[in-house]
Amino acid sequence: MKKFTVVAFTLATTFALASASFSGAVPSNGAPTAQADQQTISQLQVAAKQALSDGRNGNKNNPAYLRKNYEINQLIDKLQSGQQVDPSEIDKALEPTHVW
Repeated sequence: MKKFTVVAFTLATTFALASASFSGAVPSNGAPTAQADQQTISQLQVAAKQALSDGRNGNKNNPAYLRKNYEINQLIDKLQSGQQVDPSEIDKALEPTHVW
């Protein structure tokens, strides 16, 4: 009887841990996230236009501005397709272009 109890307890514990590890976060109402994504996308679009504008005004030979615009547009594409983007990437994209 003791052996059965130990086996049952082990199975129950294993099942509980396994089911907890496979369960994800429960999604909430998608409206606030969609609102934040649209706001983030619009901010990124402004930053991309600014990078292009800065690159065209006196810095035409500097590829840093074109690279910055390309990276921002890649983030915009990821957000619009519904992929997850690290918030630090968005923060980095919204920073001004650093030319060394």
